[in-house]
Amino acid sequence: MSRLNVIHPDGDSAPFLRGVLTRSLQKVGLTFNEAYEIASTVRDQLAADEEITSDAITEAVSKILNEQSGLEMAERYRLTKAGPAWIRINEKDRDKMWFSRTIFRHRLEICGIPEGLVEGLVRDTHERLTRDYSQGIERHELHELSCKMVERDAGTLFADYLDAWHQLRQSNRTLVILIGGAPGVGKSHAASLLASRLNISRTVSTDMFREVMRSLRPPEIAPELHYSSFETWKAVNDPPLNTYTIDALRTGFNRQADEIEVAVHALLARSQQEQFSTIIEGVHVRPAIVKDYALPSDTIVVPLLIAAERKKTLKAFFRGRAISAPRRGRKHYLDNLDAIWDLQSLLLSEAETHDVPIVINEAEGGNMMTRMYSLISSVVLKESSGPSD
Repeated sequence: MSRLNVIHPDGDSAPFLRGVLTRSLQKVGLTFNEAYEIASTVRDQLAADEEITSDAITEAVSKILNEQSGLEMAERYRLTKAGPAWIRINEKDRDKMWFSRTIFRHRLEICGIPEGLVEGLVRDTHERLTRDYSQGIERHELHELSCKMVERDAGTLFADYLDAWHQLRQSNRTLVILIGGAPGVGKSHAASLLASRLNISRTVSTDMFREVMRSLRPPEIAPELHYSSFETWKAVNDPPLNTYTIDALRTGFNRQADEIEVAVHALLARSQQEQFSTIIEGVHVRPAIVKDYALPSDTIVVPLLIAAERKKTLKAFFRGRAISAPRRGRKHYLDNLDAIWDLQSLLLSEAETHDVPIVINEAEGGNMMTRMYSLISSVVLKESSGPSD
């Protein structure tokens, strides 16, 4: 028996599960045996199908309930399944699709639209589609309608962002996001969220490159690789200094970053050869990397630097690691907090020199991701009129 896929009103899909239908029938008053029997009958009736809407399943169940238990029971079941209408999106030479409020919400979020406006836009757009396009809508009409709704509620700039992302999806251009910042500021977390929202499957941390290179280059050859980024000053002097200076910290860190950027450049070259978008994050993603490595004109490059505004905020982040990532060990970072803070200062200075946007990660109640989405969208908009295939 082939797997039956159920399309829900919001456009999302899920496999048909007899157990789920059985439980929903029990909720309207049927015994387990009665509910299981009806669920089995529905499954057998639909066995030849590969895809069906949830509304069609509701109709099939209601018909059986009406025949076996009467109209009242059928209506009671219908009421439990009442929900928003589903809208078909029409596009030539494409498989049938339905409007998904979840996908639409994500596309609004990556424009940097404030969270308070997003939910209202999703609701109002779906209501408009239900009222005026119940028989379906062409994809280009949906995009035009979405831009108008966004312009009405959020302003022209956000509507332009939405249009720029649409153009990027229709092109063959690749997106490269480079996220730098001192240890502990939230680079990995930000990269994972961006990858999810932007549907980018390849994300890489420079920490992984360092681990590989440590196995290839022993301490005798590249001592700076075998220290944490904020302890590389120990590799500068022989014998090692007992405490760091800013100059030694800068020199040691840059030596380590120089080694690792060889691998970063190789990954960037591969991404262009195979035309895939990627996110690279890590303390070694220095702001100057954009200047040091030229990418093809059809690649959109977005460099960002994440920073903590205050030292006590950074300290709180490391303390939080004891809960979110206990194996990473907070003590080592807390013991070297001064060096990490000074390393951040060096990176901030370099970011200002190279005009790399700085995103502040606040300890509580911050909207770091919204700011990152807005910054990335501004670059995508700026580049949307650039070369593409």
